[in-house]
Amino acid sequence: MTDHMKIDHEVGKRITAADECALVIAAYARNPASTLLRARLAVLFTRNDRFDDVIALYADIDPSSLDFAEVLVLANAHMSVERPDDTARAAALATVAFERADHGLQRAAALAARGKAQRRLGATDAAEQSLKEALAYDPHNKDACKRLASLHFDTGAPERVLDEMAQLDAQGVGHSRLFAAQTLALAQLGRIDAAREQDGWNRFAYRGTLAPPAGWDRLDAFNAALAAELLNHRGLRYERYGTASRDSWRVDDPMTGRGPRIRELFTHIIGVIDRHVAEFPSEESHPWLRARPGSATLHSGCVVTEHAGYEDWHMHQAGWLSGVYYVHVPAPVLNGTDERGCIEFGLPEDLAGTDCARSFGSKRVRPQPGMVLLFPSHCHHRTYPHGDVDRRICVAFDVLPA
Repeated sequence: MTDHMKIDHEVGKRITAADECALVIAAYARNPASTLLRARLAVLFTRNDRFDDVIALYADIDPSSLDFAEVLVLANAHMSVERPDDTARAAALATVAFERADHGLQRAAALAARGKAQRRLGATDAAEQSLKEALAYDPHNKDACKRLASLHFDTGAPERVLDEMAQLDAQGVGHSRLFAAQTLALAQLGRIDAAREQDGWNRFAYRGTLAPPAGWDRLDAFNAALAAELLNHRGLRYERYGTASRDSWRVDDPMTGRGPRIRELFTHIIGVIDRHVAEFPSEESHPWLRARPGSATLHSGCVVTEHAGYEDWHMHQAGWLSGVYYVHVPAPVLNGTDERGCIEFGLPEDLAGTDCARSFGSKRVRPQPGMVLLFPSHCHHRTYPHGDVDRRICVAFDVLPA
């Protein structure tokens, strides 16, 4: 384990993905022969959930004439519209992407995509083969790991999950999807104490209240300014495909634009993370601590929930350490005694089983303005609707290994 972890701010763009998409659409209309503009437009359509536009962009183009990246973007677009014919098309395109790949990392990404499509089509054996081949090319591929573990969970084989994860661990792999799969498998096998130890929330989570950032006498004044910045952000949008948010508004890249308050917040939070991580033992056998990166980037996103908004059970695949900062919390949540508006850590019942999740237990935290929560990225969590006319505003973040 390294002596110190260096965390850098995420670099924010000047314009949002939606604004950039509009500019590239105009540029591509003027120069439709540009493969560079076409590829960039496909990525921006994807980021804006415009999957049918990605498909239309390539409607008259032979996929075998495309490079690896464009074929994979097209395959994922077909997958994302979630129509049976499109899923079959995604599987075929993933095979084309595999054939266009230049190295093992690309081949693994293509096979991971094909395995996802095959699993959705009910071709379980073929999916397992694709995912195992993906991990042979790149043992660190998180998507292949997640999908192979999910396939074994679906077939009621948690012991196979532990075996597969042990093989990856022996190859030096350590990421959130692997750790989460191990926790679920241990719990399903009735090894609850081992599952809790693997999860690590009780040992490694942090809860505290942020001090006012430099230049601010009161935290409530800073939070009010931060809330106004986020609610007026040009990137504010309603929901996004592939996230855990339900009936919620979000800003996927709050660092985009000027955003002085969000930058102040994360300068302060990096200090909180540094102090928290410095308290961990220098020699420790826990796999999550062993996977601590030497350098990382702090990636963030804002979630704004009205009365019915909430987050499904999820964990943070890309991160090592994750967290949330509460900017504004409705009064009924502050003064409540039930689950409304709270965040809860535990195991998803649909993945672990109701009895298993109950035996594992859960930890429920009531948000407060200015509260900072830190936890290992592999810890599953969800939130509850708060049911109030007011909004709950929070900023979530991940420490992403460089």
